Amino acid sequence: MATGALRRLPPGDRAWLARHLLQDRFHGNARMLAGFFQNALAGWHNNQHQVLLNGEAQLLRRLAPFGPRVVFDVGANDGDWSVACAEALPDADIHAFEIDPTTAAALRDHLATKAPRARVNALGLSDKAGEVSIFLQPGITTQTSLVGPKTAEPGGEVAGLESKVVHVKTGDAYVTEHQIASIDLLKLDVEGAEPKVLDGFRGCFEQRRITLVQFEYGGVNASIRYLLEDFYHFFRRHGFVVGKLYPEGVAFKEYEVTDEDFRGPNFVACRQDRPDIVAALRCAPLQPL
Repeated sequence: MATGALRRLPPGDRAWLARHLLQDRFHGNARMLAGFFQNALAGWHNNQHQVLLNGEAQLLRRLAPFGPRVVFDVGANDGDWSVACAEALPDADIHAFEIDPTTAAALRDHLATKAPRARVNALGLSDKAGEVSIFLQPGITTQTSLVGPKTAEPGGEVAGLESKVVHVKTGDAYVTEHQIASIDLLKLDVEGAEPKVLDGFRGCFEQRRITLVQFEYGGVNASIRYLLEDFYHFFRRHGFVVGKLYPEGVAFKEYEVTDEDFRGPNFVACRQDRPDIVAALRCAPLQPL
């Protein structure tokens, strides 16, 4: 009934009502409504990290008719995405990367039964090879990252984080080492290290050896000062179109400053010389009435 009444209001009246409804912002009813609306908007904007619900599994199914053969899962964590990939793309060779050796061991056990074709690499990817410190929050494997407090020392603890020294290499080096001709889908979930990982694939991008990239964007991008606009610049430079991922598809569109909301979770970049894939994945951009 409420939505029906709103539809009967002219847009200007809707805007007036929205502005005035919560004017007494400290009143209990206003605060309750604000919380409800915040949760509703989070759902509408797909602020959801479960692979089966947020469009990631649907994306893999939409890609299946194109027969992807090589998939990289960079930042595989416990392997939920790799499992969904193995189910949707049973003939694909999955290369799963997990930078923390402890988590990588659990990942290997998980994928041994759920995605036995997957190659598990206890290895991180970055913009150059060498030893780096990673930062971990005990008991929360999803927060492990190359991004952390600059004062942290290897083996020490800062603000609840522990650090550990690990080895990383570039994506280009891995591709060369394993004689991989092309990557059909590169999925990145590396808690703010996405720019470094992308830079480590610079040769592959220059040689047009990567077709599709799924990457995370969210609050951590404000901390590292790498905005959605920077992702757009990177991918446009390499001939990709970019859009946010929803269960309904990918809302490919040009960048607008209002897109810089840090909500996340996932965006997709597809080579624009693959209009067949773009068309199969596309959904309408999200616009309020």
